[in-house]
Amino acid sequence: MTSSPTMAGIAVYPGQAGSIHRTTLPVPSPGPGEALVRVRRVGVCGTDQEIIHGQFGTPPPGTNELVLGHEVLGEVEALGPGADGVAVGDLVVTTVRRPGGCVPCVSGQTDMCADLAYTEYGIIGAHGFMVERFVMEPAHLIRVPAELERIGILTEPLSVVEKALQQAMLIQRRIPSWSPKTAIVLGAGPIGILGTLLLRSRGLNVVTVARRPGPHAISRLIEASGARYAATRAQSLAEIAAGLPPVDLIFEATGVADLAFDAMEALGNNGVLALLSLTGGDETKELPIARLNRSFVLGNKVMVGSVNSSREHFEMAVEDLGRFETLWPGLAERLVTRRIHGFDDPAQIAAEVEDGIKTVIEVG
Repeated sequence: MTSSPTMAGIAVYPGQAGSIHRTTLPVPSPGPGEALVRVRRVGVCGTDQEIIHGQFGTPPPGTNELVLGHEVLGEVEALGPGADGVAVGDLVVTTVRRPGGCVPCVSGQTDMCADLAYTEYGIIGAHGFMVERFVMEPAHLIRVPAELERIGILTEPLSVVEKALQQAMLIQRRIPSWSPKTAIVLGAGPIGILGTLLLRSRGLNVVTVARRPGPHAISRLIEASGARYAATRAQSLAEIAAGLPPVDLIFEATGVADLAFDAMEALGNNGVLALLSLTGGDETKELPIARLNRSFVLGNKVMVGSVNSSREHFEMAVEDLGRFETLWPGLAERLVTRRIHGFDDPAQIAAEVEDGIKTVIEVG
């Protein structure tokens, strides 16, 4: 009797800090209508680190471990019977969320799930992509051109800001003359930097705000796109905003609840504040609620939460990665500041890196 082939992966026991470990899983085979994808690289993001630290995460039914990873670039290796839409050899990324039973999910907008009963690969109820291979229906796979192979791993985080910008533009259809010119991006992690590049590629004047004064690798990357870098340790957000024309758009991507509410006061009339980060804990703050209310009502301002993304946003992200390469050749790849080879050292994946932006695991 021969044993089934196995493959390596990286998993945690959700809720147990420091439980990251190398695991072994069966090598999957594509069933009818499925594609077998060989993983080339997997991105490590803040969500992965929070799961590693035991803050959240849910294993699939029937197991107590969760394979990590929701940012993936792979190559289609084989197709099951009846699978179409991709071809063997295609480079692909995949969407992350799968639907619950609410009306938005059933209609194809899983990123707008109303009852929060979805599953997410590597996060909630489904094993992720820190493995050597996985199977997926082609409807959830998005092709990446070969010339974007080195930066295709950025598609998923870029899709998050693609959705946020789309939502802002949809909201502002209420003002046909709205043409945003000035934006603030709060946070200089991967989401903040990609948001900066996206807005700069649309011609906006952008100030990206983080805590630590430059110059350093992050500030230089941001400035190379034509944006300005500012630090809250040197100036408050209110002082930064006071030196700008009316701020039309703010992306908040800090994970700091305090700054999210400070952004409400920095926003200009007819502006949109998009909240993109999740904030843990039960922090409270005294707010000037009467002044904020007057400002939002009289100024027709909008604050909107935006999370996850759908296939269309992934497709937009792939297109914009190509645009970034045209505008700033090689700049997007500078987000990848650490490459880990293989799954042999899980502790290395969990380690924080000074001045790091994006860690990528090179798998195949």
